Order: sequence, then structure tokens, then C-alpha cells
Amino acid sequence: NAEYGKQWYQRRVREAGSPDVDTESIISRRQITEKDINEFLKTQKKKEGPPTKTSIQKMLEDKGLEINKFGKSDRKELLEQLLRDRPSLPEMVKKGLVKYMVFGCPIATLCTRQGRPVPNVVTQCIEAIEFKGLGSSGIYRINGNNASIQRLRFKFEHDEPVNLREDEFDINMLTGLIKLFLRELPEPVIPFNQYSNVEQAIRLPNQNDTLDLLRQVYNDLPPPNKSTLEYIIRHLVRVANIKENLMTANSLSIIFGPSLLGNYPSQAKLLVDLPNQNKAVELFIVNYKAILYNVSQV
Repeated sequence: NAEYGKQWYQRRVREAGSPDVDTESIISRRQITEKDINEFLKTQKKKEGPPTKTSIQKMLEDKGLEINKFGKSDRKELLEQLLRDRPSLPEMVKKGLVKYMVFGCPIATLCTRQGRPVPNVVTQCIEAIEFKGLGSSGIYRINGNNASIQRLRFKFEHDEPVNLREDEFDINMLTGLIKLFLRELPEPVIPFNQYSNVEQAIRLPNQNDTLDLLRQVYNDLPPPNKSTLEYIIRHLVRVANIKENLMTANSLSIIFGPSLLGNYPSQAKLLVDLPNQNKAVELFIVNYKAILYNVSQV
């Protein structure tokens, strides 16, 4: 396991080399990760049995490090910092070491980079879903195969061309990818700073006042958020209008409430907030003309 791998690795490192070197520049490069060690141990176990001192040195040399040049104290410090003091993902993004491609990228950043009003992954998935048909029973409620969803995610992350209308991409895989994209947004489509207004709208006793305030929330959204929310809500309206799929506006709101309004910083009121999230999304679906376009619902 990983813990055994780290212990074994530490022991082997302590056994090698002696001359002291400056490890700070090596440590700052973060060239060795726990994943590297685990993958190495797995490979060695399959090919050659237990790793040897020589094979460990070769792995390090492949990474640009010659372990026999390190003193004992420096080796210990290097290993501990590489394994336990790696920078967090936000820090690496800030330093330019990692760039969000699609998933986990803020909507405004993604739309600007793609030159689109709505993220490409959202429009492609929804277009393919509607092409395949909205009558699939339990659409959005039934989860797709996670491994298949992750493979599809990889294609979008690496900007690989893909035709989602092909049979290999079933509806549950596509709906799962949309839900995954929304869950991984650093801030929901309806941002944190609008949540109190949404909550207030839900609590108003008069339905018209509720719709007016939700319309204000919608109109105050940043353009990419506004376009994305409109695109998704219009799609959910079409889904809810198909009786064969057994997914009503209420059913869809339970799924999309946390996705469109959730993931906000404070989790303390989660059980209290969930009904408000669901109710707000249901109102958006049922009253989309009044909220999005200020047109009386017929």
C-alpha cells in the first residue's frame, strides 16, 4: 500500500550516498510525488519483484536526481518535503504550474478562453442529449458509468475532437458529464453573493414578488453565468415537458438545485439550504418565461 511504499522508499533513500548537496533548489522543483513512488513500486512488483537500491536510484536519475550525491539529513528532508509539503492545487494554479482546462475552471475564464457565451462542454452535451431524445426514463436521475464519464472528461480537458452523437456516448454518460462539470465549478452558476437574495425570494409570501426578485437575481448575473443558466434552464424545461421520462420540474430541481446553487463555502446550513435551492430551481423551470424574459407565463 501507499504507506508501506513510503516507508520502504525512505529506508532505501537513507541507505544510499553521502556527500551533502544543496537540496533547496531540488525540493522547489517538486519532481518526485507520492504517485511517482506508488507507480514505481507497482511496476517493479510486476516486473522484477521487490525494488532494489539500484532500481530506486534509476527512477530518481530518470527524474533528474542522483540520490548518491545526497547526505543522510538532506535525503530525509528532501523526501519528507516532496511527499508532504507539495503546494496545493490553487497555489500551483496561481504560480502558473497548473492550468485549469475545463473542469474546475471559473465560468467567466472558460467562456473567455473559448470565445463562447456558454461553455463548450455544456452546449455539446445538451445538443447531443436532445438529439438522442429526451424520453429516456429517469434522465439525469440515473447515473452513467463513472469510468466512461472520466474518459469523456479527459477528451474535453485535452481539447480532443469528439462527436457526442455517436452511439458509444449514451445519454446517462452525457448527463453525468454535465453534472460533474457543474459540481466542480469553483463557484456555482448562481454565485455565492446572490444566495441571500435567492433565499429571500423563496421566503416571500407573494408569488409575484418571488418571481420579481428571482428575475433581479438572474439579470444581475455576470454575462457568462447568465447565458449558461438560461441555456440549462431552457433545456430542463424541455426535459420536464416530456412525460415519458418521468422527470418533473420538481424531480429535476432536486438534482440541479445543489449543482446550480450549491457548493457555497459554509456547509453548516446544508440541510436547511437544500430545500431553498431545490425550490428556486423549480421556480426557474416552471416560470422560466416570467423570470428569464419578463413575459407572463401562459
